[in-house]
Amino acid sequence: MTEQDMWLWLSMAFGPANPRKWNILEHFGGSISDCYETVSSGGCERLLPQDKNSVADATPEKLEALKKTCEKHGIKICAYSDPDYPENLKEIYNPPAVLFYTGDISCLSGSLVITVVGTRKPSEYSVGVCKSLCTGLAKSGVCIASGFAVGSDSLSHRSAILAGGRTVAVLPCGHLHPYPKENTGAGEVISKRGAVISEYFPNFKPNHLSFKARNRILSGISSGVVIIQAGIGSGSLSTASFAVSQGRDIFCIPPHDILDPKQPYAGVYDLIRSGAVTVFSAADVLQAYPAVFPNSLPAKGKLPRKQRSLKKAPAENERAGVEEPKRPANLVPSPIVPPEELGGKKLEIFNYLKEHGETHLDQLAVGVGDVFELEAYITELELDGLIELLPGNRLRLI
Repeated sequence: MTEQDMWLWLSMAFGPANPRKWNILEHFGGSISDCYETVSSGGCERLLPQDKNSVADATPEKLEALKKTCEKHGIKICAYSDPDYPENLKEIYNPPAVLFYTGDISCLSGSLVITVVGTRKPSEYSVGVCKSLCTGLAKSGVCIASGFAVGSDSLSHRSAILAGGRTVAVLPCGHLHPYPKENTGAGEVISKRGAVISEYFPNFKPNHLSFKARNRILSGISSGVVIIQAGIGSGSLSTASFAVSQGRDIFCIPPHDILDPKQPYAGVYDLIRSGAVTVFSAADVLQAYPAVFPNSLPAKGKLPRKQRSLKKAPAENERAGVEEPKRPANLVPSPIVPPEELGGKKLEIFNYLKEHGETHLDQLAVGVGDVFELEAYITELELDGLIELLPGNRLRLI
């Protein structure tokens, strides 16, 4: 059995997000081989009753079946001890023992990673800010991470790709579960320009606990977290909470309307009061990382007062004026898909918009197909850089 197999077995035996595995592993001095040999044979007295049941259920046959499922569907496996496992993720409490992914996971190690999250129903103001911010960050070589949900998350991924940058989606479920249905097909596009990762086995269905567990990974893979828009009780605040405990930077978009009775922005108030950086453009994020982006600093090489997050600012910020850093090789943008490579329903949508110009989604549905059927294709065409979704559910060619 390979070392990667042992890590995979550990995740099967204790559950992907269960911190108990690390307590047991620590008992063996961090040796995965000693842990596997002793625990799998029933020789560890530190196991709880529920541990014993799950360990007994993690059979070699199930391990091989899991590997074959991954191989069949093109899902790659990265164990904690593998060289391409993201270094930032190793720093957090209860890191995943194994990551399942499609695409190129090296983008999490070869560039600055910023997580961008927010509400599933962003306002028109937040949509504009998110597009501008993620476009600016991506063009500067930042890898944008988000949670693949509809709304702010999808907008973050899409903006990064259209800007020629890299993006990473973190799932609260397995790769083979269609989450969310509106983004069916988008995962393949993201994988071509970054990666889609999960700690969960391929067929795992999401639940309320897996969404929260996913959020620790979202903050864990990044150097900082940007909150686009969040109301009281928003899931984005869970990501921010993990970020604080992990020592990551926190950035917040200033609320558009603090008097709105629905309080769609109220979730960020306490974060800003606690010292989170208020973001007005991509430059406000970039200047928090002077060693990576020296030319984003003010003329004297010092950050404006209070323009730092909950982490302590570096003692030296004297690198203004240094030559602009080159974009890492793995961030060279992939080409936008040319129209002549389209086929099927995507080609129908493209041709309809080419003939009729800016069109409402409902009007497009009358001409091409059912709205719910079209949403996935529209998302893919947006990520391909061929169409743009405008406020009011209107579409047009770029």
